[in-house]
Amino acid sequence: MSSFRVKVLDTIRAGHGDASRKDVARETGLAWGTMFKTVASLIQDGFVFERTPLRNTQGRPSIPLCVNPDAAHWCGVDVGACGTRFVLCDLNFRILHQSETTTPRYHGADAFRNWLVEFLESSLEAARAERSRVKALGLSISGNIDHERGIIVSGGNWGVKWGENMELAPVGEKLGLPLFAVTTQNAAACAEYHFGEFAGCPNLVTIGLGAGIGSGVVSLGKLLLSQPGRPVGYIGHILIPGNTQKCTCGFTGCLEAFSGGNFLREVAQRRFPSRPELHDAAALDRAAARGDQDAVSIMDTAASYNAVGIAAMVQLYAPEAIVFSGGQVRADGFLYQSTLRHLEGILPKERRQFPIGISFLGTRQSALGAARLAYEQFI
Repeated sequence: MSSFRVKVLDTIRAGHGDASRKDVARETGLAWGTMFKTVASLIQDGFVFERTPLRNTQGRPSIPLCVNPDAAHWCGVDVGACGTRFVLCDLNFRILHQSETTTPRYHGADAFRNWLVEFLESSLEAARAERSRVKALGLSISGNIDHERGIIVSGGNWGVKWGENMELAPVGEKLGLPLFAVTTQNAAACAEYHFGEFAGCPNLVTIGLGAGIGSGVVSLGKLLLSQPGRPVGYIGHILIPGNTQKCTCGFTGCLEAFSGGNFLREVAQRRFPSRPELHDAAALDRAAARGDQDAVSIMDTAASYNAVGIAAMVQLYAPEAIVFSGGQVRADGFLYQSTLRHLEGILPKERRQFPIGISFLGTRQSALGAARLAYEQFI
């Protein structure tokens, strides 16, 4: 029933107040009886209402359906390696409130859950949210997530070792909200598919370049959700020949272990200890853009590694568009532009016939995607 409600609500929302039941049946492909019952249930719950009928020249008047945006609110939170972002959305996914804070290093499940509940409570209070209208919480986490069981398996970039298996249910219980958790890149792909520059693109790949390196996938209009043992888009852990850097996952040679923001700092400290001005990923990027050869030597290697991971996603999923986001992505940045150049050198021409862009959703991207996924699960 939930999937029917999502289809119907999405169609009514897309109709901008002019969609009739006949339009909904045609656009969703649902049987008339199924559509009719679904619309009735949404009206009963207050999520949808009927506008004044529009009388046609002949026959019955057409009754337009509208979404009641204030009938339900959805929380989305993205716990990144460095920062955590919160959004509260209405039923039309207009952001009513957003806030952010620094993600603390991990010091045990109880401490993390208590911190997260505190942040969420304070964000909801600042949003002046009417709690009865807040229906669910979507969490996106930088790490390995078992979305079927609602646990964080690991989050190496912020200190959660593999096998921690932290249950998230207590967070939802303390807040009195149902909860659904996915990886940051799963949520990013969801956000781009529904709200981004290439919204509705049935074959879409997102690339996140930040403290970690990751990717999300929409294939044939379906978001591919990652699971431990069934990873999707974990390009940061592709093993690169010749890379001797040890990764937070425990392996040596992972792409992320060189190109990730935290690791770039380590590489610069080891190679150029007398140049503290380069001991930061953003500083390295700016210096490389100015032509500093020490910085270029590091960042061009990182870009070549990034291109290997991205090329793998292109070969696997044949995207019709790629969207970049993350702290290391700047349109005029050396790393971003060098990554694109290396990617062009790797991929055959026939595999490069798709647009590439930088997300305009900004830092709220994955939090917004998490809110949307909570809506899909619990509407």
